[in-house]
Amino acid sequence: MRRLPLLIPIALLLAGCAGGATQNSGTDGPPVRGGNLTVAVPTDPQSLDMVANPGQVTAQIGNMMYEKLFEVDRDFTARPMLVDNYTTSQDRLVYTFTLRKDVTFQDGNPLTAADVVASLDRWRKAHRTGQLVSPDIDSITAGDPHTVQLRLKRPRYPIIDELASPGTEIYEAKNLAGLPATGFGQDKAIGTGPYKLKSWDIGQQLVLQRYDGYKSRSEQDWGGQAGAKHAYLDTVTYKVVADQDALVNGLQTGQWDHAMPTNDQYESLKANPAVVVHNLPGGNENVIIPNFTKGSRFADPRARQALNLLLDKPAINAATGGSKDLTIETGAFASPDNKSFYSTAGEDVYRQHDPARAKQLLAEAGVPAGSTVHIVTTNSYPEFGKWAVLLQDELSKIGIQTKIDTYDFATMLGTLTKDPAGWDLTTLFFDSALTSPAQMPALTLGTLNGSSSAELDALLAQFNASTNADQAKSTVDKLQDLTWRQLSVITLSQSRLYAAYSPRLKGYDNFYRIFWNSWLAP
Repeated sequence: MRRLPLLIPIALLLAGCAGGATQNSGTDGPPVRGGNLTVAVPTDPQSLDMVANPGQVTAQIGNMMYEKLFEVDRDFTARPMLVDNYTTSQDRLVYTFTLRKDVTFQDGNPLTAADVVASLDRWRKAHRTGQLVSPDIDSITAGDPHTVQLRLKRPRYPIIDELASPGTEIYEAKNLAGLPATGFGQDKAIGTGPYKLKSWDIGQQLVLQRYDGYKSRSEQDWGGQAGAKHAYLDTVTYKVVADQDALVNGLQTGQWDHAMPTNDQYESLKANPAVVVHNLPGGNENVIIPNFTKGSRFADPRARQALNLLLDKPAINAATGGSKDLTIETGAFASPDNKSFYSTAGEDVYRQHDPARAKQLLAEAGVPAGSTVHIVTTNSYPEFGKWAVLLQDELSKIGIQTKIDTYDFATMLGTLTKDPAGWDLTTLFFDSALTSPAQMPALTLGTLNGSSSAELDALLAQFNASTNADQAKSTVDKLQDLTWRQLSVITLSQSRLYAAYSPRLKGYDNFYRIFWNSWLAP
């Protein structure tokens, strides 16, 4: 399965998924410049504005085009990208960032501090992570064309990680004035990255081409989204391939060079000598989201407790998870690879299973046998639709009827947000390698499903006030414990990620769908 860092414009995010410096160039031979790489993606990006539409495909294509002040390396540690250097005041309230002076946007205009201020101001107002960070920010100002000062109202432990998170991409200030909520169009999809938009046939394919004016950093060993970017390929074509059979056939016949198929394709692809299969870092938190909003069947906490007791998570995972190499039976909201945030808190609740008690609790909560539960889902990511059908089966066993509405991904998200009380359950997965609680959808779903609470807010403030990693980790355990007590999400499992690609693809860092240091062997 694929990572989805911020899934919906007001509540969730795609978080950083990208590619970086090669780890295996010594065995791949010298890089070859030129050619086109064809990448299969499950859905059209809909928009290239990563604030207005921070979905997975948008994020992964966008990271080829745009850059941030900081980017994550292969270990998800924030590293300078557009920042040359920075200083922090002794009281941890003032950060002064000196920008690199050789950076230009893809229309030839130089990067300035005014562009950074405009981009981060928009992030604070319109992106869910930015909205959560904003109360701690006093001001973001330009000192001179190459200096930005960020002043905090109180120390914030993860602020640099948050400046490396999706949504903080730097755009030209002139292109951000007066934008509608739907964001900018193709003509303003201009960044400082190594590739720029060449063409876009909506729903079919999107083509990026090398930006010849790109100036790379010099670091070679950071990997991930950080360090040097060489842009060996002339173009990268992203083909929309929603059907999994077509996706696998295209890999085997050479129609596309790279894909991230569903987990149930893993074993057959791994056995195919004509395809390279490689696990990726991080993973997905696979979740069922109950609606807390008044009018929903799951506004009563007893109904949410019942749902958790009803779900046979091992059976659901076995039915949709594919290889055991890829599925981790855990209630954690962070991947085991994400050592700063992985926690075992709440595992006892995760493992509960008692359908008889679930039926009783649902009746007590006003959802007796014969009631109808409304599930909203999408087949743009096939797992989501499968989980919805399995939910339907589980509920039918205790006499609960279901109505499943299936949409394309963008329409599903719009349906959830436009009618807050018009749905009961939805199915999603989240990026489980994010680097601050404000980026983590499992903790920030309040504007989607009404799960905000004073206790959650207090714990988030406690994390932000941390002064060291031990304090922060202790609070992470409390946050995950609260998630399982509130049941703002019900985690099914963690999924490891994998990519399948042509043996011709060289220099690939096995870091999702970004290829600025990749090339195609002759």
